[in-house]
Amino acid sequence: MAGREDDILILISDRGLQLGPLAQALGNLGLPYDPPPGDAFTNDDGVRAVYCVLRIVKSISIRKPDYIAHRALLGLFSGVGLGTAKGTADACIQHNQNFHDLFYLAALPQWLSSRQSNAVGRLTTIVQAVSGWALADTLTVRSPDITQLLGNVFAGAAQAANIIASWTALAGTFPGGTTLEELLSFFAADNESDRRTILESVNQRLGVAQPAAAVQQKRIRILTMHGAKGLSGKVVFIPWVEQGIMPSFRNLQAAGLLIEHRRLFYVSVTRAMAACIISHSAQHLGASAFRLRQQPMVMLPRSQFLNEMGIPSVNRAGGLTAVEAQRIVADVNHL
Repeated sequence: MAGREDDILILISDRGLQLGPLAQALGNLGLPYDPPPGDAFTNDDGVRAVYCVLRIVKSISIRKPDYIAHRALLGLFSGVGLGTAKGTADACIQHNQNFHDLFYLAALPQWLSSRQSNAVGRLTTIVQAVSGWALADTLTVRSPDITQLLGNVFAGAAQAANIIASWTALAGTFPGGTTLEELLSFFAADNESDRRTILESVNQRLGVAQPAAAVQQKRIRILTMHGAKGLSGKVVFIPWVEQGIMPSFRNLQAAGLLIEHRRLFYVSVTRAMAACIISHSAQHLGASAFRLRQQPMVMLPRSQFLNEMGIPSVNRAGGLTAVEAQRIVADVNHL
């Protein structure tokens, strides 16, 4: 369906759980997509870390403290978390210490706890590393440094390799001559339209000729189930249809909420004009498992909604077969 990507809808019920893995998978495949309206591009931990680093570079460059960037990056460090970040900020208030200036001191204060001192020391190292950067530096020049910094931020985290791989895939979609300032503007943009405008401006500055088809690239639409009301797609994908996700564990606790989730699922299925592809996974690992049950691995059965519909599941190691895909495309062509 090349050239008709906007005929494809992917509907999700839990933005926090599903959007990150979906965006990473589509990015790795080079498939253009639009995230749900209002979704921040920097919801991805790796992108958020890079965004914070770039804001710190700008902060140093214009000599204007960016407290939020330092605080946010501190909370992203593996083994640190928001509790230590808040504790560090509270300790600064108690000891009349400017929070921003804490990361630029020649020596760490003795009143920091060992955990706080370790976290502040890690961020201080990054601040020192980027102090020689300039916003005019290009992505080609700084990409290896950024990757190394991400390795330091997420060192020891279970998802470190995936975070770095996701960033590497994303960085590869930018022209090598993109400056750090342009990259910062891209991440700070409120919507996909503004991000496209920034990329077009970068390509124009670099003299990169863009085919008309590339400028008008149609994109797969990722929408929340609530956001899909009144819309339709010729092909609709509904992933993560497991008991505990659709319906959610929370909605399973109340009959009214369960009924609402059932109605929402029905509305989502009926958005499809030619085909609706529903999938569910038996096993969840890593970040998604911790989000679901605070466990490294979670096993979930398929949704009761599928049982109620009497639809059988087929075990697969991959996606649709070529024959199935061709049949769907034929159905789309006959609409």
